[in-house]
Amino acid sequence: MERDSAAGKVGLRRGAAPAARTLSGRCCGWVTRATPRRGELDGAERRAGKRCTPAPASKPGAAPWDLAPGYAAAAAAAATVGRMSPYAVAVLTAVLLVFCYAIRKARASKLPPSPPWLPLLGHLHLLGRLPHRSLRELHARYGTDGGLLLLQLGRRRTLVVSTAAAAADLYRNHDLAFASRVPSAAVSKLTYGCNSISFVPHGDAWRRSKKMAVIHLLSPRRADSFAPVRAAEAAALVAGIRREMAAAAAGDGAVELRELLYEYSNAVVTRATTGAAGATAARIKRLLGNSAAFMSGLQAEDVMPGAAAKVVRWATGFEKKLDGEVEAWDEFLSEIVAEHMEKKGDGGPGEEDFLDVLLRLREEGAAGFELTDDYIKSIIKDMIAAGTETSSVTLEWAMVELVGNPRAMTKLQDEITRATGDKATIEEDDLNNMEYLKAVLKEALRLHPPAPLLIPHESTAAAVVQGYEIPAKTALFMNAWAIGRDPAAWGETADEFRPERFLGGGSAADVDMRGSDYQLLPFGAGRRLCPGISFAMPVLEVALASLVRHFDWELPAGTHLDMSEASGLTTPPLAPLRLIPKCRALA
Repeated sequence: MERDSAAGKVGLRRGAAPAARTLSGRCCGWVTRATPRRGELDGAERRAGKRCTPAPASKPGAAPWDLAPGYAAAAAAAATVGRMSPYAVAVLTAVLLVFCYAIRKARASKLPPSPPWLPLLGHLHLLGRLPHRSLRELHARYGTDGGLLLLQLGRRRTLVVSTAAAAADLYRNHDLAFASRVPSAAVSKLTYGCNSISFVPHGDAWRRSKKMAVIHLLSPRRADSFAPVRAAEAAALVAGIRREMAAAAAGDGAVELRELLYEYSNAVVTRATTGAAGATAARIKRLLGNSAAFMSGLQAEDVMPGAAAKVVRWATGFEKKLDGEVEAWDEFLSEIVAEHMEKKGDGGPGEEDFLDVLLRLREEGAAGFELTDDYIKSIIKDMIAAGTETSSVTLEWAMVELVGNPRAMTKLQDEITRATGDKATIEEDDLNNMEYLKAVLKEALRLHPPAPLLIPHESTAAAVVQGYEIPAKTALFMNAWAIGRDPAAWGETADEFRPERFLGGGSAADVDMRGSDYQLLPFGAGRRLCPGISFAMPVLEVALASLVRHFDWELPAGTHLDMSEASGLTTPPLAPLRLIPKCRALA
């Protein structure tokens, strides 16, 4: 970080005398006196090799020497301070001293470079509507050649990784140090005390949750068992598009895909999780949207200590609204569990869903798991939240890219036709023969990871990364969006949609998404790799194959593709995708 801070630049200009900097030396340039005494200014000017110029007589009330513009600002600041109560001045002084001490202490160690900062906010003001894009721009201007950038986001020191090489170094050499999660009051309440797989801090609770997910809930065998669910909901998706076609025939014939894709992904996830048929999609969507609003953006604890942040949340009504959202989720999840247990009491046959597994393990007293009601509800909520919107967003972006690249659309349709023949439905065994389909989804996830910054990590121990000293309790932002467009990893066509790069003979033919290739991170990597990849990919593949198998797609007349992104924890297209579907004749 540069020595001349942004705070110092606000208080004094180049002509101001050092004597006015009395609060924090070189760290901050806040002024505590309106003007210096005559002798102080003369001494400062002589040391600078300048002469004092008498003020023109036409300026009544002026000092007998020129006031630099910085002194005018200093006088105004001092007057403002003078009108404040002694208690307020003491509090302000204490806050500034603590902030400046933290900055000076950070400078004493060897940290990665940072942009200029502001008191209290740090670098928060530099994050725009789409933080993943802002962070890539900041890295290009201030970051290291090794892909690192350090930001002070309020009180939270944050390391930002924006290149594939830096991601590989972090995951290979420092994964354990950065394996925990950033604490958040809102997340803690919404996840039953951070009791979910996604947000649990690193430790014994995380190890138990990961074992639960990998062995009992999201194993490849169990993911395969939901093939009938995926087939049924893909058929429902096609039928829904046909209904929308009939309704849109009187207009321009265009169908909005976003709601249809959301209903599909929600139905698959809720049926796999609880056995329900997705009838609660609207309620889930509302709850998920509200939760995302509470969990994203600037939080009070980002700029204030815990006790003060809690007071602010209470005074602004945030705490009350958050408690209301927690109660709404708990009521919804309790209803699902109660209805599920009632239906299972009838002894009906069928494949176990996730809730079946959790309740069975509790009845069996499975060693190592504390399956309380809150823990079960937290796991169910995590599954629904993690699998619903991420899948629908990925499918929408894949369709955006295919419509914008007709050659790729035709190539994919030809492959699906060869693999399925004249069958009316796509069977999951057919997917094994669709290499281009898998390449299309990889490319869509590379260019448009549904969660561009993944879930932030936090270090539990100090680490030396590329020679820089990273203290403990530093947040880590892994910019998967920037890494997926890193020219050093993807070449000159990094921003272009080219699925062929993942085919045999392509530059990325051997790259996969399971955490061993760090230039493609839609599911993360290392210890916090998303365990749901075996569940998610078939959900995406069967839906996309069904969409292009049964329909040709084109834009409404006079429209064009809008590649802008919406802001949020996930980033769907800013404008919902509207296309004209035309039924294809099956071979």
